Amino acid sequence: MSRSFVVAVNPADLVTLDSAVTAGREAEEAWLKAAREREGIPGLRGRRLSEARKRVRTERAKLRDSGKLAGSRDLVVTRAVRAELRSRGMDRDWEPLPVHAASAPGRPVGTGNGREGTDEEGKTVLVGRVTVKLPDELGERLVRGCYWTSAPAVEALWAWAERWGDGPIGKLKDAMRSGAPAGLAMMAAAFADRAPADALRERDRLRAEIVTTGDVLRAAIRRAR
Repeated sequence: MSRSFVVAVNPADLVTLDSAVTAGREAEEAWLKAAREREGIPGLRGRRLSEARKRVRTERAKLRDSGKLAGSRDLVVTRAVRAELRSRGMDRDWEPLPVHAASAPGRPVGTGNGREGTDEEGKTVLVGRVTVKLPDELGERLVRGCYWTSAPAVEALWAWAERWGDGPIGKLKDAMRSGAPAGLAMMAAAFADRAPADALRERDRLRAEIVTTGDVLRAAIRRAR
């Protein structure tokens, strides 16, 4: 069984990923050719042929599971995700998600609409999309790891929001959504509490501590080889 993830990526990273997939496919085909010759498959018939093919399939499955063979996009990304989780200290058993979190839609608070989604000029760069399938156990480890790694920062951001709110812009949007006249909306924004510079820096620090599945998958795709 597998679990699907759709992730926004930089198209340049997709080119690198496709190159890694091509190299992996060629390596797997070369291994398969050598394994068939080793088993003498071209000269076998009947039951001996069936048993030889079974040995090759079994060995290939083990090599795929270990990451030594990766002849498809999903296998390449799976190998890279395992490496990325290890590098982040997230490759371990995690507690299940709380029921309310498992069914909650959307992104964690503080992550915005793709923190690495713009370049220095503010242009959107995560315009590519890729769907990857990870083994169930790895997909679940990824989701749990991101949730529990981010949980302290998420809680702190909720507390920050309760203290400082959305600021003038948030007050303006709230007033406009409620149908308030433009003048009253502007007045509400003008008198809204403004978070001081040190509070804004703290918010940025907390946001940076949040790890999403997209963060990990994009990093894995960049390290794919």
